Amino acid sequence: MLTSVVIPVRDAVDQLLYTLFSFNLQFASFEKFEVIVLDNASSDGVAEKMAGFGAHYPLQCLRFRRALPYAELLNRGVKQARGEVIIFLSPTMIVPRDFISVHLHAHEKQQKLVLLGLCARRIYSVYDPGFSPIQHAECKEWLENYPYIKRPHSHTQTIRLLEEGHIVNGQAFPIGLPCPEAEKRLTIRQKYGSSLSGYRWPWTLFSTRHASLSRASLDTAGAFKALPLIEMERDLAKRLIKKGAVFQFDEKLTLLGQEWVKRKLPDRPPLSKKNRRA
Repeated sequence: MLTSVVIPVRDAVDQLLYTLFSFNLQFASFEKFEVIVLDNASSDGVAEKMAGFGAHYPLQCLRFRRALPYAELLNRGVKQARGEVIIFLSPTMIVPRDFISVHLHAHEKQQKLVLLGLCARRIYSVYDPGFSPIQHAECKEWLENYPYIKRPHSHTQTIRLLEEGHIVNGQAFPIGLPCPEAEKRLTIRQKYGSSLSGYRWPWTLFSTRHASLSRASLDTAGAFKALPLIEMERDLAKRLIKKGAVFQFDEKLTLLGQEWVKRKLPDRPPLSKKNRRA
């Protein structure tokens, strides 16, 4: 069974490279998965920097010179993917070594499964001068607690703070900061269990930042629709449930979400001149 990891990205190449590196460390055979990066009109050299990255697994980059609506972008990625299992993943997520194995094993056990990201920690892998005041203050305080992490030597340049060794030896995961969204999911898991038994709103937990499902389930439910992000995700999740999909968490999936300067992706195609207000 082949797994396809679909990663949409726009102007987060430094975080993306850490994420791609974490896939070089997978316990699963490199023949078991592929990674497809969807470069949505980035201006920070995603394609060029990826060309110099040494992936141990099949890696391809689809580059779009014009920014596509998010739904169309993901649908293009699914069309390109060869896997029987599709994992949607944020470009800022550093994954643990058993990431592919956990997803594969879960889908081998249950055909109509939608596996949801349960827990994530936050980390400052890259210093970006475009950080918000809150991010600047939090990054500074976090760095003071971990002297072995590189300090930014300039506040006007983007600086990579992590060494690959921090990921290889596992140092990066324990020093991650709490993630509010993950805390909410852990509370739900404590009450309803990993199988979400009795939970009435499982579609609200589906996020393309980290979720997997079978291609067969996706083909049956249909493609993403051109809606604002959260509506788009919940719309697909509801269609999956109607087709018999089962939503679950997995205790082993704890990822590292890298802080970055959030740049909005287009949710809808632009209005035609005919439909614009005068």
